[in-house]
Amino acid sequence: MTAKHLSFTILGTGALGGFYGSRLLQGGSTVRFIAHSDVDWMRTHGLRVDSPLGDLVHQPVEVYASADAIPPSDVVCVALKTTQNAQLPELLKPLVRAGTVILNLQNGLTMEDELAAAFPDACVIAGLCFLCSNKVGPGHIAHLDYGLVSFAAFDERGHDWIPRLMAAFSAGGIAVESRPSLPQARWRKLAWNIPFNGLSVLLGVNTDVIMADPDARALAEELMAEVAVGAAACGVPFDTGFTRALLDITERMTPYAPSMRLDFLARREIELEYLYRRPLREVARHGVRLPAVEAIASQLAFADRRNREG
Repeated sequence: MTAKHLSFTILGTGALGGFYGSRLLQGGSTVRFIAHSDVDWMRTHGLRVDSPLGDLVHQPVEVYASADAIPPSDVVCVALKTTQNAQLPELLKPLVRAGTVILNLQNGLTMEDELAAAFPDACVIAGLCFLCSNKVGPGHIAHLDYGLVSFAAFDERGHDWIPRLMAAFSAGGIAVESRPSLPQARWRKLAWNIPFNGLSVLLGVNTDVIMADPDARALAEELMAEVAVGAAACGVPFDTGFTRALLDITERMTPYAPSMRLDFLARREIELEYLYRRPLREVARHGVRLPAVEAIASQLAFADRRNREG
């Protein structure tokens, strides 16, 4: 089987799933979307992605309201928010058979452990997405910047699959890389998500404002430094200069509202459990505390409750 013949099911056609599904289609893969509320719109109008890589409209697209009627695919991409993970095994059950690749595109820590436990006959791989993308309407995605996907295998079964996944994404114009350590790859992503998702909510601003303000930037740098401490405590220290490079990338980034800020503005539950609480519990197992991360997690929990109550 060549990469261009891989078939993908996208579970969650939002800013992330819609963008990567569109690029996979552009690269020649078979792509099936599960879109729930957008299904009627997408059946009529297709999927639109505005992007610096080139604007695309895919019409028609294979789109389904649920997993029950969808044909089997080689790869199931999990592109739902982790706030829905309690329902994830039931949502995935009709889609996963022995040998199916579950490509988890979510943010946070420990999701792959749960997926592997729920589906022991599947091949679990993480796809860590460094992407600035927003959903701006039904079946309509605005891609602003970046798009790199870093692939990391949960176990040895994923190693043969990663080159094929990289080829499929690369055929659609997506930058790709392979990371040798899943835990380190996850902590590297947390180094951006923990400061910039949380501060965007609590300060009510986008990434460019955080980087331009000396006090806000100092908070981001403090949080990032603590994430580095957490990674080292868990046995996966960052390379020298990694956090500095991450700040430089953010400084050059198109002004961006992280997904947690958009969820907060829409009064949706924000992703606290997997992005903050689980990393804190993991470092606590090693006898380490991250006080600034603990503080922002508590502030976010308070803000989230008040926001959804009101």
